[in-house]
Amino acid sequence: MARALRALAALALVGALAAPASGALPPRHGGVLTLPVPEPLGALDPLRVETGFEATLVEAVYDNLYEVRADGTVEAVLAAGPPEIDGTIARVRLREGARLHGSARPLGARHVVRSLLRASASPQASWLLGAFAQDHGRPRIRELDPQTVELELSRRGVRVELVLAAAPLAIVAGGELERRPLGTGPYRARLDGAGGGELSMFRHAPEGAPWLDRVVLVAAQPRDAEIRGLELGALDASWHGSSLYGRAPTRAVTRTEATVATPWILVPNRARALQSEAAWGAVVAAVDRSRLARVGLVARRALSPGLPAPRLPATGSQSGLRLSMPARADRPREVAAAEAIAGMLDGRGIHLTVEPLGAEAYARTIARSQWDLRIARVRPPLPGRGPMAAAALAAAGQLDRARALAPALGQPDVGNDAAASLDAMVLGHERVVLYHRADLRGLAIDGLGRLRLADLSFARREEPPR
Repeated sequence: MARALRALAALALVGALAAPASGALPPRHGGVLTLPVPEPLGALDPLRVETGFEATLVEAVYDNLYEVRADGTVEAVLAAGPPEIDGTIARVRLREGARLHGSARPLGARHVVRSLLRASASPQASWLLGAFAQDHGRPRIRELDPQTVELELSRRGVRVELVLAAAPLAIVAGGELERRPLGTGPYRARLDGAGGGELSMFRHAPEGAPWLDRVVLVAAQPRDAEIRGLELGALDASWHGSSLYGRAPTRAVTRTEATVATPWILVPNRARALQSEAAWGAVVAAVDRSRLARVGLVARRALSPGLPAPRLPATGSQSGLRLSMPARADRPREVAAAEAIAGMLDGRGIHLTVEPLGAEAYARTIARSQWDLRIARVRPPLPGRGPMAAAALAAAGQLDRARALAPALGQPDVGNDAAASLDAMVLGHERVVLYHRADLRGLAIDGLGRLRLADLSFARREEPPR
């Protein structure tokens, strides 16, 4: 099992460096992890991921054809090996025996083609398909035979394996995505429709079974209730803290913090009241990033280190503006950030009405351009500055510009110009901290803001000396 071997090798190395005399105990199989859900869940669809936790679950349920490893190399997962390139034609052969959840049926080329073509209709992911030649708005991807997928590239030199490793292009084989999605990943998912559910170990995952038997998902609850659950042992983690009143929890607790954050951006609608640079500049001048710390944002001007900050109007004066900002009612932090911005603008004579809306009403409002400002979270599909810049363009609605970057993903400087010319203001980076029981091993938040659930295990208890 590839996952198990890598984890054992890593633990052996840590043990050799940290405690050569006693060594490190290997992870143990089994156990149940009880995790709180930080925000209401949508469907487990790679094309509709909005939060880091949704990304965590999607990564646990589905696999990509390829994956970018921690050292930056790209390795085959559902593919049998590197793509075979002939000019602008790429062929990807599937690994033998990759099985679908709950079935003896193998994954076939038809599943892969159908899954990749789904991305054509996704604002979040369709720009990635700019790496492929198009036919009436759809990428030229087809089933060559039951185990081979053929893709026509938009130009020579596209790193097709890198594009196919993008998180939104994970392979969805079907199922009911709101309740029982069908994939090949290390966990099978069953959601209860009330915000909770369960992940159960899939023994036939391509990279080996995960260490834990199950991950129980507890629906989002108020801050105090969640922390109390960790203190009393009903939960194994909390997104808010380790203790309500400074008391020590019933078991040892530690914390893990993301080293790469998700940027939040403020996007203007240039077709309405913010058409002029003076009006947009007045909004920019009024927003104090430091006042968003209470909603969990660390003030930053750029999307990520190494990328230039967007060029924003230096100043502007447009008092008397009346603006509207829709916000997802089921995303409390986004509503709080919108209300904080409304307060800042009010001090400059700009009236901003915040409209909390359900998910469907919010989507309709955005699609119909019935808004002046909105907040977007930028979820890069791959590590690196280029994918971050392209994802920000897509989040800001600049899909054509994002699509133009797709064939060049992986090049060192791609994205610099895009980041500088992004027509949006970076509000800050989302701060993500998880407080959890101290005997949980392998926990880290990766470069895309995901917990890698398949790598988690509980520490073995050392046998007392006889």
